[in-house]
Amino acid sequence: MKRFNWLLIGLVVLSLVLLPLAGCVPKSEYRDFTSLSELQDWLLENVVSEKPSTKYAEDWYGRALEVQEDALKAGYIVSADYDAMEEGVVVWCTTVINGKVFYWDPETDEVFEEYYLGTVK
Repeated sequence: MKRFNWLLIGLVVLSLVLLPLAGCVPKSEYRDFTSLSELQDWLLENVVSEKPSTKYAEDWYGRALEVQEDALKAGYIVSADYDAMEEGVVVWCTTVINGKVFYWDPETDEVFEEYYLGTVK
């Protein structure tokens, strides 16, 4: 029984060492962008907006989800959202910078500040 316990402990230690090396441990620290220029620089590097324009709302929203996933991989917090109105659907990405909300179309990367909400955090 003692050998089994030592074997079990050894396997746990080995797993704890190998999992981070294999990249299987999820990133635990996500953060907001620290400045508008940091967001804009990141968007310049992100290629989603360089793809051809979409024709359908679900594809447009899919682009916003791509931006969100890319941001998470880079350690940033970005939300994807949409609003369905009589005129059609609008899709955008949002993030918080110094407590203020910023939004942009995932196909253009032109960033705007949401003044109506003021400071949210």
